[in-house]
Amino acid sequence: MRPEFTFGGAMSHFQNTGGPKGFLLKFALVYAVIGVATQALALWLQWPVYEIYIRAFTEGEGDISLYMDELAAVSMRSNLMGILMLPVSALVWAMFEAASQRRYMRSARFRLTVGADEGRLLVVALIWVAFVIAAYFAFAIGVLIPAVIGGVVFGAAGAVIFGIVAAIAALGTLLWLVARFSPAAALTVRDRHIRFFEAWNVTRGKGWTLFGCYLLMIVISLVSVLIFYGVLFAAGIAVLGQLDGTAPEEMTRALVTPQIIVPAALAGFVAICFQAALMHIFGGPAALAAKRDPAWAGEGGGVVDAFS
Repeated sequence: MRPEFTFGGAMSHFQNTGGPKGFLLKFALVYAVIGVATQALALWLQWPVYEIYIRAFTEGEGDISLYMDELAAVSMRSNLMGILMLPVSALVWAMFEAASQRRYMRSARFRLTVGADEGRLLVVALIWVAFVIAAYFAFAIGVLIPAVIGGVVFGAAGAVIFGIVAAIAALGTLLWLVARFSPAAALTVRDRHIRFFEAWNVTRGKGWTLFGCYLLMIVISLVSVLIFYGVLFAAGIAVLGQLDGTAPEEMTRALVTPQIIVPAALAGFVAICFQAALMHIFGGPAALAAKRDPAWAGEGGGVVDAFS
């Protein structure tokens, strides 16, 4: 039987995908390892620029103008090398998104591949990029016009109030539209064909439920992030408090000791794991909507309207 689409079921769908156990843990850990490797590669490509800024603060008392000639000589090359990270990052995203959606739509075990699913998801990602660009301009216009009207009619206070109300309404509309098209990746993996606008029909009658799911997920995520970084901030303040009054050279040496670097690196690794877990969890509601699609005959059966 196809699972019912309910608010609670959508929120917890990442726990009810079927398939071998331990998917989320493997997903998060591998994502973090590859994420660290990718960031290390990006740092290495951009290192000539970072090295100049480090010398500016350690040797030049923070005066970057003394190093502008060196910076100009290496920045273009470093920026060109950095552009190489765009396809690498896109491919890494596609690999993990495909693994996540295969879990949801096919109850597959965790595995990373570079194949047809990943290629189709890259096309879906490009459509999302176009959607975001269009939404940016629509948001700007949707906020600017009410703010101008409010300013003309009620003065500066009216412009601020109308602008804030319009911004909230525009953000809500944007989130609702994102919710309506959110099953695009799940449908693409499900049908083994590029799907995007088809998601509109799949989410008919489910839009507000998806909206509520994503809104609650965003709030929970923000609270979790604030708590996590609040703990790190408090720990950082405690460490700096112990070094208060220490000479700058000694403070620098103290901050690069294993006692500081290892916990900081571990905290960063945990943060990336958390980001990876959110990536998979956030896909749950949309994937359940795709599974609950009345036009879908199930794995191996195709779409009823197209093949009946």
